[in-house]
Amino acid sequence: MFVTDATIQEIACDMQTDFEIGSLHSQSTINQIARLALEQLADRNLPQRKSLAFVIAKNALMQWQETIHQTKKETSQ
Repeated sequence: MFVTDATIQEIACDMQTDFEIGSLHSQSTINQIARLALEQLADRNLPQRKSLAFVIAKNALMQWQETIHQTKKETSQ
């Protein structure tokens, strides 16, 4: 089954809660984040491929880092 870029983005976006109130943080490793991505894939009945989980994990981390950057920018004004 092919997983679209939109689905990858959606899963990464849904994982932001894990950064906000869950066990993830900005220093979490890609492996740690990928474990949660695999769970998200399983919950959606999508293929649980490690390579796909790593793509989602990197995407989720980038989104979180952008959130941190925007927050810093807003608070420094």
